[in-house]
Amino acid sequence: MSKRKKKKQMNLRAVIGTSLSCLLLVLVVLSYNWSKFNGLNLLKEIEIKGAIIIPADDYRDSLVPVLGTSINALDTRNMSLLLESHPFVHAARISKTFPNKVIVEITERDPVALLNMNPILFIDEEGVVLPDFGNVSNEIIPIMSGFNTAQELHPKGRQTVSQKVLESVKLINYIIEYYPHLYDNLSEITLNSNDEFVLILANYPTKVILGTERFQEKIQILNSFEQSLPKQEGLHHFSTLDLRYNRQIIARVRA
Repeated sequence: MSKRKKKKQMNLRAVIGTSLSCLLLVLVVLSYNWSKFNGLNLLKEIEIKGAIIIPADDYRDSLVPVLGTSINALDTRNMSLLLESHPFVHAARISKTFPNKVIVEITERDPVALLNMNPILFIDEEGVVLPDFGNVSNEIIPIMSGFNTAQELHPKGRQTVSQKVLESVKLINYIIEYYPHLYDNLSEITLNSNDEFVLILANYPTKVILGTERFQEKIQILNSFEQSLPKQEGLHHFSTLDLRYNRQIIARVRA
């Protein structure tokens, strides 16, 4: 085949390729204009995923103002920020599904303790204060008592400014991560008259006095002590376990 014929074929392919690209672009534009003219690209459906504590409809209601907006004009970042202003929303991701739907994926904050005050409040693993909404009251979680309950210390939707509460949350997080069985048996975490941390176990109950420092070390000692007990016994066999002393436990057997 001569060079001239090869060149003609290459030019023809280039022309065909360019023509097809232009045709595809025209079809996309026409399709968009047709959808816009007929209202097919207007947001009609909002699907909520990840709603467990708060009903999905509550989240959906906050986005009702954007219904009927062109899906192409939706600002998903602003929608995410709007949802994340809700106390129970840790993060929200929004994706568009053409022609007229958005999918909202929500990660809710998970309460780890109940702050005993009026009205009651909940605390998540970051120390963020959560109001009593939705199904959160159905959660069986430990109570925090004996802490300063001044309302200004616990702004809803924001991290508590009470250092004692934050210390308590840090302790609870440690227990959840390394000793989940102890968390399941934890009924209450409180401060006594000396500002010492005390755990109240659900079984019977048993009082565990931790003092004011080295909480992680003391939880490790408590766990080792529990593992050393005979099978027929457990922490519930004791009314008080005092860990305020250096690497030892003073145990009072239940009468």
